[in-house]
Amino acid sequence: MKRVVREVGTPVPAAVTPSPDVPGTQVVTVLKADISGSTALGEKLDPEELRSVLGSYFAALAREIHRRGGVVDKYIGDAVLAVFGVPETRDDDAERAVVCAVAMQEAIERENIALHERYGVMLACRIGIATGPVVAGAIAGDVQASDTVVGAPVALAESLESATPLGSVLVSPATRKAAAGAIRFGPREDAHPKGGGSALAAYRVVGLRQATREVMNVAQGIATSASLQIMSERAYQLAEQRKVVTVLFADIVSSEPLGSKLAPSELRAVFGAYFGVLARAIQHYGGTIDKYIGDAVMAVFGAPVSHEDDGIRAVRAALEIQRSARSLNETLERSYGISISIRIGVNTGEVVAGLLSGDVLAYTVTGDAVNTAQRIESAAPLGGVLISESTRALARNAFFFGDPEAILVKGKSEPLPVSRVLGLERRASPRGGPKIVGRAHELARLYGLYRASLTGRGQIVHVHGEAGVGKTRLIGELLSGLPGQTTRLRARANSYEQATPYALVADIVRRMLAIGPADDEANARAAIAAAPDFASYGDAAVALLLELIGYEVRSPLDPAGKRRLLLSLLRGALAGRAAAAPLVIVVEDLHWRDVSSAEVIAELVGTMRDLRCLFVTTARERTDITWQAEVLGLESLSDDAASELIDRLATAPLDAPTKTLILERTGGNPFFIEEVVRSLKPGKEVTVPGTVQDLLEAHLDDLDEAPRRVAQDAAVIGRTFWTRVLERVTPEAEYATSLGTLEDERFVSRVAVAEPTYAFVHALVQEVAYRTQLVTNRRRTHVAVGDAYITLFEQRMDEFIDTLAFHYRRGDDDPKAVHWLLRAGHRAQRLYANTEALDYFAAAVERASADSLGRADGLEALGDVLRVIGRYDDALARYAGALDALGATDPVSRGRVRRKSAVVRHIQGDVAGAAAVFGEVIDALSDAPGERAHSLLAMGEIAWRSGRYDEAQERLEAAVTAAEAAGDDEARAEALKHMGTVSHHRGDLEKALAFDRQSLALYEALGNQLGQAALEHNIGVVSRRHSRLDEARAAYDRANAIRKRIGDQLGLALGLANVAEVHYQRGELAEAYASYERSLAIARSIGWVTGIGMALLGLGATKVELGERTPGREDIREALREYERAGNRTYMIDALRDLAQSYVADDPIEALATATRALSLAREAELTQRSGYMLQVIGLAHLERGARDAAIAALEESRALLSRGDERQEAARTLAALARAYLLLPADDARRAEAPRLLAEARTTFTELGAALDLRRLESA
Repeated sequence: MKRVVREVGTPVPAAVTPSPDVPGTQVVTVLKADISGSTALGEKLDPEELRSVLGSYFAALAREIHRRGGVVDKYIGDAVLAVFGVPETRDDDAERAVVCAVAMQEAIERENIALHERYGVMLACRIGIATGPVVAGAIAGDVQASDTVVGAPVALAESLESATPLGSVLVSPATRKAAAGAIRFGPREDAHPKGGGSALAAYRVVGLRQATREVMNVAQGIATSASLQIMSERAYQLAEQRKVVTVLFADIVSSEPLGSKLAPSELRAVFGAYFGVLARAIQHYGGTIDKYIGDAVMAVFGAPVSHEDDGIRAVRAALEIQRSARSLNETLERSYGISISIRIGVNTGEVVAGLLSGDVLAYTVTGDAVNTAQRIESAAPLGGVLISESTRALARNAFFFGDPEAILVKGKSEPLPVSRVLGLERRASPRGGPKIVGRAHELARLYGLYRASLTGRGQIVHVHGEAGVGKTRLIGELLSGLPGQTTRLRARANSYEQATPYALVADIVRRMLAIGPADDEANARAAIAAAPDFASYGDAAVALLLELIGYEVRSPLDPAGKRRLLLSLLRGALAGRAAAAPLVIVVEDLHWRDVSSAEVIAELVGTMRDLRCLFVTTARERTDITWQAEVLGLESLSDDAASELIDRLATAPLDAPTKTLILERTGGNPFFIEEVVRSLKPGKEVTVPGTVQDLLEAHLDDLDEAPRRVAQDAAVIGRTFWTRVLERVTPEAEYATSLGTLEDERFVSRVAVAEPTYAFVHALVQEVAYRTQLVTNRRRTHVAVGDAYITLFEQRMDEFIDTLAFHYRRGDDDPKAVHWLLRAGHRAQRLYANTEALDYFAAAVERASADSLGRADGLEALGDVLRVIGRYDDALARYAGALDALGATDPVSRGRVRRKSAVVRHIQGDVAGAAAVFGEVIDALSDAPGERAHSLLAMGEIAWRSGRYDEAQERLEAAVTAAEAAGDDEARAEALKHMGTVSHHRGDLEKALAFDRQSLALYEALGNQLGQAALEHNIGVVSRRHSRLDEARAAYDRANAIRKRIGDQLGLALGLANVAEVHYQRGELAEAYASYERSLAIARSIGWVTGIGMALLGLGATKVELGERTPGREDIREALREYERAGNRTYMIDALRDLAQSYVADDPIEALATATRALSLAREAELTQRSGYMLQVIGLAHLERGARDAAIAALEESRALLSRGDERQEAARTLAALARAYLLLPADDARRAEAPRLLAEARTTFTELGAALDLRRLESA
């Protein structure tokens, strides 16, 4: 492939002489119309949107011009120049032009209607018209043909336009005279053009005197550009595309109007020489002359063909123009006694480039960058070059600049930073480096860390550096040089998976198991089964791993449980592999990590520090990690190292100037060096890209049409892409040939997997190929990619939910986007990836503007996630939005959303308000038993939490009835579980046990293992309250077996605490201590507040029994703080009881105060049994302080309360304490004689229950 470049023009001639056969001038009318407001609009709009807006306006203006017989000479940013009188002069050209101007203003008003509806703004137009003789035809023909008009009327029309009020038309005296018979004008006025200067005589158009002929004279075959440097075989490069370009505006300023001093032939010769100076410099540096505008020129560097250093080229061309102009002035002074000055403005930015749609074919670029360049030119000094901040950034190492300054320009809300170019500068600016060249120190450090890890002390290192600096190749060199027995694991984050929960972790798991992206489920299962690290966890691991890597969801765990099991699996796998052989793990491109994976990796780092492991991450920033690590920053290569790399890459020795130029422009970045050297071809100019964007746009423009289109389509698919997906997306029949070309040109490379797969060699290659496409084209292609996945993998959709959401989200099909974003959001929600779920649901809502039901669905889902993470006000706002979207339709959905809102209000403390809503939903949905069941459940929960157990029972029984009517066994099981809780709190343990067993049977029938574990646990609690410790232990063991099998970490923490309680009651304090510590470790690892409190409370009580009273009390106090933080009043009572108990022997006053506080809480909550516990402790405290009668009163009340329930162990404790109190009574008190019997009864109970600890207490008393 060869870039098409014209030959450099001839030098400026020593003399400027008119050609003897140059035709004279002709009288024409020139119309200049400028659309005001587009510069400000360009700050708000994407270049593609701006081009669409201006295209609509220009089309409207062009229609009016053509209807009146005018010719569009050119478009100039947000302006248009039209000529009436070419190619042939008519006697009514001035009249046509003025009538056209009036019609153009009316057309602007019509266009404003749609613009205001869409963006809330309107544009305005000012028009200037002048009539007089011009030179028309080809200008600067020795360099490139350019049909245009040059002369005083062009400049006058521009001056009048700049002085015209918005929405008005000003004409010159000559135009007024020629059109006076058909047009009504206002009185003569002085017009003051922009930039100062003398006032101009002008007349304002006020109306038409008569109808004017409608003339259609659409010119045919207009050239697509004044200086288009594209051969016909590369005409596809004229298609619209997004590009980063540098725009140059140059304008002539003469010492006096040239037309007033020169004859027509002389004027033509002078303009020919002037335009020749501009054209030769622009073409020499590979720019394109977009258009001539009177005596000004607009040139573009980077469109239609990009170069690696377009910013530098444009500034060099500007300096060359000024140098040549100075030389030209010597000739002009000598030949005509005149001189000219040129001011030049240069700006870089993103534009849309291509053929402008409409009746007139014109290749041009559109975007705020164009308008800004023109504004900068108007502020440039005579003979100077003024450039924007963006251009300076590209060219900063090639030139000297003046100090930056800020200028105010029309249409810009903020001052614009600019700099004056002072001259050329040559210097090297080292920045980066690839491969092993120049990386001996960094590589030695990595090997040193590897050796350190062999002792069993894991090493964590983070390698960071700018894009292209050589991180990937450094890692490759490390891995290739490790001993053969070392286990290597290398994974990478992908840019398009940042919103996919656990995407990076899934990649790690896939690579650990050697599961390819195209492997089916059977192969995946086989791989998991063959991995002892994972297989030992059983079916729970298989289910979770299959779900994680994208197969059908089948894990029964809740999101938190999945995350806990995943961490356990990965910790075990890493430990097992590190034990078998030295382990090196590499995770690359961490700057594209997803949130969930980053959190998991952060937790795994602690595990890896204790393993024979080296863990290496790479990213662009030092701050892309949240853990402590050895940080290794990659700096740019030295000149010697960069020179060595160039020699290695070059297929043939390079000459010294070429090599020096590469060193200067690449700045030591190895990726830049590699790409530049590989792009060098015979006959092509030897230049070096200033940025990755420049380089890759240049490389992309070198491709023929078919491989270029394939590269762009592949870029939409992703960094890595399957060929069969690409085959369905690209319209190119010979895509395989194009892929071969892309592979040869090092755009892509094959990936060694079973599924035919390619990957872009660098992420930035894909990014540039993606970004150069129009947004509209990209959006269509994203939809095509999604459609391809659905067609190809119809039976495996669950694997591609996030992929489909990614593509449809960026596509132009709203219904598909909403559908797949919602599915992806619900998947993220199930995985407890709340950040990603919120992102998906919010995107679905945004795309569902025309789909009220989809919008309601998304808003409701947002509310659900926000409620889970505690953002209650935001959740309520989303639920309110869902109700608005639903309107008056679908009462069941409205009831469901209202119920969820009420649940949040209940959490926030508005119990009455929540209850009112639940009641309204229940009353309104008599025909929807499923939703009624959920509302009744909520009402029942409110009731029992408030101590209204009769009402709670009634509501829950109604919920069971509604659930049965709806066939909703999940709701029925939940209701029965709550009914068991009510009976439990009321002290009716047998009834509680019966409800729990009914609920358990339903959960078993449903296959709901989490529900089964919860009910086995509840049964164990009831058995323990019955003092049937063996039965309790058996139920706990059954619950824990389920939790261990499915990896429910929270359940295991709870189960261990309950097992510890059994040990404690049996007096097995060492075993209790160990179980509580294990429970505490798990609870802390998952951040479960209630579980932390439960384990701390047990540990504290155990320490007190072991004689460690001070640390024991501190644990109990910490548990109390945790319960208070969780708002758990019932467990607060238990903590206060244990704390009071610990003070009975040595500080009975403190014990009494603490127990009295607990008793108050228990009575307030109507907890009869717990009130009995507290009275028991109060009685013991009174005994210790010698208050016999108070002790007896408290203990007798405790005895009465506990006798109503089935808690034999607590009742026996009260009897033992009461016996002690009775023994203090006088001998004649009948109760004293009752003491031995009470002691015997307590001893018998403790013996039957196996309560060894209580027996020891009894004997020691």
